[in-house]
Amino acid sequence: MRDTGSEGMEIGIVEALFHEGRYDQVETLARETLVSVQNAQIEAQWLNLLAFSLAAQARPQEAREIFARLARVQPHEPAHLLNLGNACLEAGDPHAAVEAFEKARSKGAEGVVRLLGHGLALLACAKFEQARKLLADAHALEPDAVDVRLAYAQCLAELEYFDRIEGLVGSLEDEVLTREQRRVHAWLLAQAGIDERAVAAYQRLLAEDSEDVESRIKLALLLERLNRLDQTDALLRHGSVAQAPMDAMKALALGRLRRRSGDPAGAAMVLEQARTLASPGAMMAQLHFELAKCHEGTNQPEACMAALAVAHEQAEVAFGQRFPHVSRRDVLGWLNERIDQDAPATWQSPIEDGAAQDPVFLVGFPRSGTTLLERVLAAHPALDVLDERPALEAVIAGLQRLPGWHGQSLADALDGLDPVMLQTARRTYWREAKRHVVPHGRLVDKYPLYLTRVPYVARLFPRSDWLLLLRHPCDCVLSCHMQAFGMNGGALVFRSLETTAEAYAAVMEHWESQISKMRMPVHVLRYEDLVMDFHGQLDCMMAFLSLARTAAQDDFSVQAARRDRRINTPSYSQVIQPVNSSAVGRWQRYRRHFGQNTLDLLRPWVARYGYSLE
Repeated sequence: MRDTGSEGMEIGIVEALFHEGRYDQVETLARETLVSVQNAQIEAQWLNLLAFSLAAQARPQEAREIFARLARVQPHEPAHLLNLGNACLEAGDPHAAVEAFEKARSKGAEGVVRLLGHGLALLACAKFEQARKLLADAHALEPDAVDVRLAYAQCLAELEYFDRIEGLVGSLEDEVLTREQRRVHAWLLAQAGIDERAVAAYQRLLAEDSEDVESRIKLALLLERLNRLDQTDALLRHGSVAQAPMDAMKALALGRLRRRSGDPAGAAMVLEQARTLASPGAMMAQLHFELAKCHEGTNQPEACMAALAVAHEQAEVAFGQRFPHVSRRDVLGWLNERIDQDAPATWQSPIEDGAAQDPVFLVGFPRSGTTLLERVLAAHPALDVLDERPALEAVIAGLQRLPGWHGQSLADALDGLDPVMLQTARRTYWREAKRHVVPHGRLVDKYPLYLTRVPYVARLFPRSDWLLLLRHPCDCVLSCHMQAFGMNGGALVFRSLETTAEAYAAVMEHWESQISKMRMPVHVLRYEDLVMDFHGQLDCMMAFLSLARTAAQDDFSVQAARRDRRINTPSYSQVIQPVNSSAVGRWQRYRRHFGQNTLDLLRPWVARYGYSLE
């Protein structure tokens, strides 16, 4: 047996080799020594060197085995379990990583190393909310650590807390990132809607390595989202993409481009090939939503509905992974917030705080055509549009944190706001709005489901105007069912035509009951009337806003196609087209899928808004 002193000196020499990057030599010396060493403490030191040398040579599975051996040699040392967890993660076994990190925690391991590794492992296991808590704790301990910021932002992106990502990654520059971190950073910039920086980041990655297929496809998906189809096509024609094996992300990019290029049948063939390649959850849902659009484009309603059934099933799986304790009742629970009497006359008094003119609120049930109308309004030089950014929701969240807010009715809580509180709330709104658009004219806040926030608007913005866009309820319901709305509750609410009809009836009842109790001007416009008599309907709406129609509004689709920022809605590809009536009455092709309960739910609203079920 070697004596401990000489072994200790040898370890020091080998550690120096490790720091010089001579990992293969460290591995050889460690293996040679471990054949004969008998002292448990010295054995652990050599095992540690061997494991780290293997990890440094990108051999995580072998490193994992050595760290597991170390954990058996020194079972009370949590550091071995932390290293084991990280090796399992590198080896692609996040479930084993979670087990190792949990054992490390039980043995007293705390701090950023455990929180970060454990959080990443949970994230890889689709345990998103658990991961968020750990990564938030890691960020609180080391807010400037790059790896922590990127990991926490990735988790927030999965949970679709997009507005919180920019503060974590917006200030990061390439110089402080490894190449792999730069790839993650580019994706996070895109998720946060910082589109031009994301495009530039991906372009730099591809300039350094044109064979980086993952970055190429992700850039293509981003450019398609920005309606830059020629650039998307050029990226996907690159030889590296053609040679890469088919996977879900490649199929999604190719499918979207082919469908939008006028080949929905070809797109469907690509997507069909990849349906079994996606993991259950979000990606499989995206593939099937896209496949449904392709079948819609080839006039195959039965195939479309079959694809939608799978898409919604998988969207519900993805929603359950992220929000396991949220039910459909919870998603629609805010509809219980309402006032039961006419708003006091005092609410009509203007609030003099030097702020801009109160906004125009553009609302309608989702998929009623609000994005089309928003683009028309945005083309007017006297108007600026806030496109589906929840500025008012930030205000409401602040109000609901006020002492005693939840101990009284909504009417009393709103009526009890003093001038300082009102001014503070309005400043919060404008601060949030200016994060996305700097108004030079009057602000148009387009957020369809502000239909359900009427009392708040009436109290905070008494000089606001409302634009309500209607569409045949059956077309609204069908279109909502066909869309991927992400993790905002649409996965539960729109999972069938009947549940979508239930949501339509609940939301529109809320709107009608609340707007009738306010004294606020509302201009009602029907989508069908707009597309059939564009100029006449536009003239009436602009007169309501005390403005005249401009020539730029006639060419709104051209301006929308040239827009640098993304159109923040599922209908981003449609509003760069001129006004047309192709979507009017689409529901009739799917009428057999509208059950009697669905039609009974919609019948009163069909009659109320002047439509027919015939």
